[in-house]
Amino acid sequence: MHPRPDREAERLSALHALGILDTPPEAQFDAVCRLARALFRVPYAWISLVDADRLWCKASAGIVFGPTARDAAFCDRVILGDTPLVVEDAGRDPRFRDSALVTGTAGVRFYAGVPLALQPGLALGTLCLGDTVPRRLSEDESAQLADLAAVVVSQLRHYEARIASEAEALRRRASEEALAFANRNLTLAEQMARIGHWRVDLASGAVAWSDEVCRMHGRAPGDPVTTIAEALDYYHPEDRERIVALVAEAQERRHGFSFKARIVRADGEVRTVVSRGICELDEAGAAAALFGSVQDVTEVDRAEAELRASTTLLDATLEHMDQGLMMVDEAGIVRVCNERAIALLDLPRELMRSGPSFDAVRRHQLGQDDFSRCDTALREQVAHAPILLHPHTYERERPNGTVLEIRTVPLPTGGAVRTYTDVTARKAADAQVAHMARHDGLTGLPNRALFRDSLDRRLAGLRRHGGTCGVLCLDLDAFKAVNDTLGHSAGDALLREVAGRIRDALRQEDLPARLGGDEFAVLLGGEPCAASAAATAERLVAALRAPVDLGGREATVGVSIGIAFAPEHGLDSDTLLKRADVALYRAKSEGRNTHRLFAAAMDRAAEERHRLGCDLRLALQRGEFALHYQPVFDLAAGRVAAVEALLRWHHPARGLLGPAAFLALAEESGLAVPLGEWVLRGALRDARGLPPGMRVVVNVAGAQLRQPGLAATVRAALAAAGEAPARLELDIAESAVAEESGRLAELAALGVGLAFDDFGAGASSLGALQRLPFGRIKLDRALSASASLRESAGLLRAVVGLGRALGREVVAKGVETEAQLAGLRAAGCTGAQGFWLARPVPFGELAPMLGSRGGQQGGAMRGGPVPRWRA
Repeated sequence: MHPRPDREAERLSALHALGILDTPPEAQFDAVCRLARALFRVPYAWISLVDADRLWCKASAGIVFGPTARDAAFCDRVILGDTPLVVEDAGRDPRFRDSALVTGTAGVRFYAGVPLALQPGLALGTLCLGDTVPRRLSEDESAQLADLAAVVVSQLRHYEARIASEAEALRRRASEEALAFANRNLTLAEQMARIGHWRVDLASGAVAWSDEVCRMHGRAPGDPVTTIAEALDYYHPEDRERIVALVAEAQERRHGFSFKARIVRADGEVRTVVSRGICELDEAGAAAALFGSVQDVTEVDRAEAELRASTTLLDATLEHMDQGLMMVDEAGIVRVCNERAIALLDLPRELMRSGPSFDAVRRHQLGQDDFSRCDTALREQVAHAPILLHPHTYERERPNGTVLEIRTVPLPTGGAVRTYTDVTARKAADAQVAHMARHDGLTGLPNRALFRDSLDRRLAGLRRHGGTCGVLCLDLDAFKAVNDTLGHSAGDALLREVAGRIRDALRQEDLPARLGGDEFAVLLGGEPCAASAAATAERLVAALRAPVDLGGREATVGVSIGIAFAPEHGLDSDTLLKRADVALYRAKSEGRNTHRLFAAAMDRAAEERHRLGCDLRLALQRGEFALHYQPVFDLAAGRVAAVEALLRWHHPARGLLGPAAFLALAEESGLAVPLGEWVLRGALRDARGLPPGMRVVVNVAGAQLRQPGLAATVRAALAAAGEAPARLELDIAESAVAEESGRLAELAALGVGLAFDDFGAGASSLGALQRLPFGRIKLDRALSASASLRESAGLLRAVVGLGRALGREVVAKGVETEAQLAGLRAAGCTGAQGFWLARPVPFGELAPMLGSRGGQQGGAMRGGPVPRWRA
């Protein structure tokens, strides 16, 4: 882009006309630079003027440079483009990266410049911002920079008007000296040259206007008005009476006069003029004529109005800033203090309106709040501003809880600007985010991250200074059943209640945490030992054993707890938590609702269990499972009424394993559902080889019952085997029953049989037994074992009688002796199974049992003989 010669000539002419090049610094331009630097938080701000081949720094803040060749300057691009220029990173911009401002000590990386144009297309200079780091300029900041540029242009217009006025005065004085010996009227007329002069003959009333006055009034040169009345008609009606009175008074007292008024030109345009006049006296000393000058000050007034508007805009910007702002000059006097600063610092307005010293403000602050550190910093900035060129920022909390971010920016010419930002809400939000990042959102307890961090710090201190550290790992018993039965909202309410009970059971120095799901942990404070950890665990077990009211529904959970200590059980977090978890598993496997301290043997058991779990995950793929069947006898008919499918695992190293060895592990690892489906499909497939009317019994695990698609799975398995629903009976353990799930009703609607398994093993609900669609009750092995004891006969008869009264068949499990069978028969049981009658065998070995009637081992019993096969 090359400059147009005609525009460059106009620009140079305008600058010389202003007389502003190579002049000393001027306060109004320096003030704008200081304000721009503080407002935009940049280290550099300057005003440049451009002549034919050089750039001049008229005013600056934070940077000083002499005349610069135009082709090496940012500002030349602004002048030539006549539009604002923003360079976000000059170091990457090929136009400027080799510029002295970029490569030199100033290190300018960011530049923003706005042209300063007195008329469209004729920019005389630029208002510039510079920073040592790349950055962007927001829309609001761009608008603010444009506003400041408008202030500078208004100053230039005012300068132009003032220079023109001064030039006219100089020319007038020169004319007076040059024409001192000329005619008196000619001297006065030349004195008023190019301003416009007039004369009124008081005797005749004749009016004389110079050509300039004619032009001012919109008349052709040489065509003046001729009478006073005609001249007065040009003045605005609202100003005429005042003018007539002023002139009459001057005439009476024979002295000069001056007034400012509006004239209405012939074309209707309203202009503002300043008229000055004197009385011409005759030889007798009487007023003979009035002679004066008139000057059109419309543009001066307009420039002053623009300056006032810019000042008002600047004042409004300061007063409506979200930040408080205080400017202190090199003498320590507070020159600017906006309303926001007064409010944030609770300063008396009367004090601030008086232009106080900073020491006075400081004394007031110290009377209410300790601002000594920031005050010292500001005093140093004020005193050493020429050498302290870097802003200073910190935060301070006031007594009312407000947190202020205080930033002090030194001014190169002395003094400093301070801004105050209320960051209370931001600090509170940051604290909330930090709290949420390290605390559980549901219970409010510390989360896993905070717990691990606290444990790591404790262990680090222990490694340096010795001592002990105890960790408790907690896992709720039966929580999943509550969550699945009553819903997630009830589960969340239960977890909140559990968290509260855990907090209440601990000491103040103990740290509880929720690790996830229904897993919790406790970091014991002080110097814990095995006895104190056990006491804490017992308090927790007791606290969590009590029922929880969930909006009118009562839920009961327990807790299993594992305990580990450092340094005995490990000196790092992973090892310590892993061993506390191993102890937790031991507590679960040994009855739940209890606690266990880690022992070395548990590691071996855990490793063995881990290996078994790995093998279990592969066993289904490898086809290592098989089904054995145990007959269920009809005691009245003396025959096999059903066969129960029992799962066996042919482990490649351990041999044949029964369900007790791996079913609990399958439940925990999530394999219970696919294993249960495999058993169901296999049993129904084998059922095709059973005699007509004989049922096949399949056990349903709790995890299967909680699956929403169980009924669909059973329906699909029946269809695949081609068997009627009546062929299948599902045994559901008392501990797996979910009263409100509705899934039992779905299964019963299919037409399959349902048996309440292990009845008597837990706290049996008679209401549930009556409501739920069970066709049979299977007594727990413990009840069957008590059948041979005379003292248990009454209880057994009562249990069996209860089942029969409810219309349920009663089958006894786990019959081990002839005496037990006799007692069960006498109590009224309708069916039985157990090792005394027949052991589980593969399906291919069932035939001898299924085809036999009477005459076998076991002898005759009332109601018919029951055959007995024992391996």
